[in-house]
Parts: sequence; structure tokens; C-alpha cells
Amino acid sequence: MHRHLKDIQPAGTSYEMGLKRVLLSSRESGCSITQIAVIELKAGEKSAQHIHPDLQDAFYILDGEIDITIDGEVNHCKAEDFVFVEHLKSYELHAITDVRMLAMGCVIESQRTKLYPILFEPNLRTMVWGGKRLTEWKKLPLQENIGESWEVSTHELLPSVIANGTWAGYELREVIAKMPEAILGKAVAKKYDNQLPLLVKFIDTKSDLSVQVHPDDTMAMREHQDRGKTEMWYVVDAEKDAYIYAGFKEELSAEEYAKRVEDGSIMDALAKHEIRTGDVFYIPAGRVHAIGKGVMLVEVQQSSDRTYRIYDYGRMGLDGKPRELHTDLAMKALDFQVYKAYKNSYTDHIDRANPCLDTEHFSVRVVSITQPIHRNMVSYDSFVIQTCTKGACTVRIRSTQDEITLQEGQSCLIPAAIADYDIIPVSQEVKLLESYIDNSNPSTFRRLISQFFHMSDF
Repeated sequence: MHRHLKDIQPAGTSYEMGLKRVLLSSRESGCSITQIAVIELKAGEKSAQHIHPDLQDAFYILDGEIDITIDGEVNHCKAEDFVFVEHLKSYELHAITDVRMLAMGCVIESQRTKLYPILFEPNLRTMVWGGKRLTEWKKLPLQENIGESWEVSTHELLPSVIANGTWAGYELREVIAKMPEAILGKAVAKKYDNQLPLLVKFIDTKSDLSVQVHPDDTMAMREHQDRGKTEMWYVVDAEKDAYIYAGFKEELSAEEYAKRVEDGSIMDALAKHEIRTGDVFYIPAGRVHAIGKGVMLVEVQQSSDRTYRIYDYGRMGLDGKPRELHTDLAMKALDFQVYKAYKNSYTDHIDRANPCLDTEHFSVRVVSITQPIHRNMVSYDSFVIQTCTKGACTVRIRSTQDEITLQEGQSCLIPAAIADYDIIPVSQEVKLLESYIDNSNPSTFRRLISQFFHMSDF
């Protein structure tokens, strides 16, 4: 083979900027070389962050100056400089002047096919207040008293089992243990000791849930050597006149709280909210709450099942015995302050990922699409969980072209190392809830304001 650079037709690059002339393609190489190309960039052009789970990149600068940032470290390069980017390293390009460089890619065969969008087997939990709607909606064999579907979980109580690909049949926590940084993200793996910090579930209520509260991390560690539980709710469906309780509508002292629990009047002190599809509520640890009957919602939460039950209407559990109350522990956990607003406001634009909630524990976006949308989440250094609440879509990874079909009522986990992907509608309209940990150092002001008001429209 013999080629002259000027005879090669220029094409667009995967960086969504500049042009490339491919000297040798993967189809022609017959080996692990994926491509050798000359890339031309204009001064000022800057790429989004890239990361490859099974590919190593190398750049040789022919002329010009360029900053190549690898895992946050800026490498200022000029003619005759060489840069090598290992797999699982995030990088971005910023042309300081017009630049020409030789780019080479090489696949690590042993890493291929191990990372892909992960689907899960059904993972249902029987609850005294559950019904059969979840099994109907998910097109599973009908079961009564199904209150929860733990969509993505590594919690020991109900861990998720992988349904597709190389790791089918393995528990998610087993696979994470083998590749924590690639799946969770480096920052997440470091902060949470190689553990998945979130749990995502569907909840369906045939009857009212108990009034309850969750401890924060400090209290949960002190009392149980466990994580606390902050959560959020996204309403998928609600019967007419359905409601939830979140927060107090009047201030109570600890003594007044204890008296109201004892005489059954605690419900009168709670803030009651009529709800409809699309409503969002942030339930930080310490906030009293309860879900009324006739509600189906997504719950994104810290990976904890630590709950203090305050009031349960005097009903019996599935075993025929009264359910345990945790009145004293709840008193220690409760935030008795009354807030002006408990419902989160956001704008649901079509064909966008709409900011809905940003907290120290998780970020959530409502994704509403009628046409394909690109999501490059590499800069967050986090896994991403997509939960489909309406329609169906294809999730296709850009670096590997691996894809899955995500149906209504399903969730998938996208490993951090391949979190650059397209969502392509299969149905006319698709709605997803996107959950992840934001490690991109967003504005401190924005984060503090968001948490203080429990709002997302700042």
C-alpha cells in the first residue's frame, strides 16, 4: 500500500471538530491498530472529554501548538512532541494555534466486550402495601403485594443480577469488584470504597405507606455502622386525588411529636401534596414523609435500607403481626423545621436532558426525547443509570458501538468508562430518569443554593 496525504479525502473526526485524513483504517490493518490518521484543527477548537475502555491513543504533533489534558493534567505540546493516552484515561484536546498531528489508536484485545450498557433481571420486593401493577407494567407474571422493584442495586438485601452480555448471571456487585474504577468512575470508586453508592427502584402503592424518616450518614454510622438515606421521588403515574406527605406544615417540639404519635394525630401536622405524573420531591435525610395509595414512582436514593417507622395506621404486617415502630430513633433523626416549599420545580423541555435535582449524594435529569440525543457524561467521572418511564429507546455507546434496547419499566447502568452515548427513540416519545454522581466540580454557589431551597431551577 502506498498513499499520498493530499490524495486522501478529509472526513469529520470523533471529536466533533476538525478534519482527518485516514492513512490506515482498522479494516485495512488486520491487527489491533484501529486507525492511523492526520488530524487538522483550527486555533481555538476544543473537544469534549474522551475516554476509551479498550483503546489506547497516541498523538505526534507535526506542527502548531495544542494542549492535551489527561485526567486533569494539561500537557502543552508543540511540533515533534509525542503524547500517549492509556485506556481508561479521560482526555480532551484544545488547539492553541492551527495544528496538524498524527493520531494512532490501538485496541487492547483483552479489554474488549467487557464494558457495555448493563441490563438486569427482575428484582421484586413483596410489601404489605404493594399491589400487582408493577408486574403488569413490566409484563411479568402477575404477583400480588409487589411494592418495589429494585432496578439497580448492590445492597445485600436485594442485589441486582445482570441479564445481558459477558456478565449475564453475575451479581452487579461481583462485576464492580473486578473493575471498580471503570464501572463506577475513579472519583466515585475512591470516595465510596469501590461500592455503588446509589440504589434506584420503582415503588407502587396499593395502600398508604407508613409515615417514616431516614437517618443521615452521621447518625446511621453512629447507630448502625451504615450509610444514611437521602432520596428523591419522580412520579410515574398517580390515580385521581393521589397524594404524598413530605415535611411538616407546623413546627413541633420533640414532646409534641411524641404526643401526636401516641394519640394518632401526627398526620395532621404533615404537609400533604396532591400529585401528578412528572412531579419531583426531594426527601433529604431527616424529612418526614409517606406515600399515599395509588402512586407509582421512581425513587433514587443512597444505597441504604435504613428506615425509622413513625406511624403505621395500626395495621398488621404480612406475617399477621404489628409492624415495628421506631419512635425514639425517629425523634433523633427528624428535621422539625417547616420549609416554604417541598416540591421541586423544573422545566421539561423536549429533546433535552432537563436539570431536575443536584445534591451532594446524586444528580438527576429528566430526559424527554422524540429524536436521537447525544449524552457525553465523561466529565462527571461517574456511572450513569437510565430508567425508562415511558416508551422505548436504544442506548448506543459511541466508543464501542455496543447497544441495548431499553423498554418502559426497565433500567440500565452505563459504566463510567463508556459514558459517551446516544439515546435513540424506538417509540414516538421517550421519557427517562438519568441518575449519576457529579464529580465535575460545578459551581459551589449553585450547589449550595440548590440544596438550601431543595430546588433545581437556579
